[in-house]
Amino acid sequence: MKYRAYNKIYQAYRGKPRKRTVFWVLAAAAGILLLALLAAWLLFRQELAITGTIRPLGAGSPAYFMEVKGGYYFEEFLEQGGASSDGEVSAFLSKKISKGFYTAPAGTYREGCSVLSAQSVIGTHIWGRNYDWTGSVPIIVRHIPAEGYTSLSTCDFQNITGNAATFPEGMMNKMLAIAALYVPLDGVNDVGLCVADLEVNEGGMPDPDTDKPDLTVTTAIRLLLDRAATVDEALALLEQYDIHPSGGISHHLAISDASGASVSVEFTENGVTAIPTQAVTNFNLANGDTSAGGESAQARYETLTSLLGQGVTTSGQVRDALSAVSKPDGQWITQWSMVYDQDEPYVTWYFDGNFDSGVTMCILPGIPG
Repeated sequence: MKYRAYNKIYQAYRGKPRKRTVFWVLAAAAGILLLALLAAWLLFRQELAITGTIRPLGAGSPAYFMEVKGGYYFEEFLEQGGASSDGEVSAFLSKKISKGFYTAPAGTYREGCSVLSAQSVIGTHIWGRNYDWTGSVPIIVRHIPAEGYTSLSTCDFQNITGNAATFPEGMMNKMLAIAALYVPLDGVNDVGLCVADLEVNEGGMPDPDTDKPDLTVTTAIRLLLDRAATVDEALALLEQYDIHPSGGISHHLAISDASGASVSVEFTENGVTAIPTQAVTNFNLANGDTSAGGESAQARYETLTSLLGQGVTTSGQVRDALSAVSKPDGQWITQWSMVYDQDEPYVTWYFDGNFDSGVTMCILPGIPG
């Protein structure tokens, strides 16, 4: 009996250290996990704040929404001299987004688009844009820089991933979507500057190499939306940089402002050339040859100039003009259309050529759209 009693006590004492050991092992593991999570949060807190805003727009729309506060290293990007190619932009963003653990590919794209700028009967600015391509994954980006103008812009996620079947869903793809800030194809800021990128079908866009810092076309659009209030300010900013092609194609920019000033900004061997115009399609206006961009570009340009001549004075008429030059089928199809009326801080998108139902968003945060 005594032996059994002593044995029971021995077994009890022998078990306690084991239980204590298991407890401290688990506690240590939990502590290490918490420290790892904290370190990951500290390392990626900016990225997590942005990816947390990414969501599908819903209501039958194929688009997603993302909000970025504070610029996400854009000032640093400019201070380092910008970038002269999509590959350099990709390398910069890969280092920032993944902290050097991953390198994102640089996408390529082609486009055939239309832009018009008009004034209402009370003198306010109205603007519209068609983006024609194929298989787009639109991301609407609201950017609220630390200093500068808040804007709404549109990016095609396919230009980042190179795949129209990839969507900004799941953590990895959401992290990639942060690059959309640097790849806007069009946009409007809160003081009414409107910018759109259009392909130039004829000739080749120069690739300058001077002592100026460098920007690709899409990063130039980001700069303009952040910092320019007028066409003159936009032109002055562009003159400070060597502007390089994006996506392996030639470009020009349609830029207009709240005063109604509207230009096609063309990049030629003579530098930045601004041609006053209310309509832009896919050829440079500097050479005076409307047939240079091909039959489609010429027909869309002539239709827009005709409609403007007949009087386009409401956002509904801008929408109808975009519908008239939209491309419902063929190689390049209208992926989205934008309509902006200076009278209110809202932008309306129409997707896949459906002009009967749009998605309206306020440029300024916190106001229902």
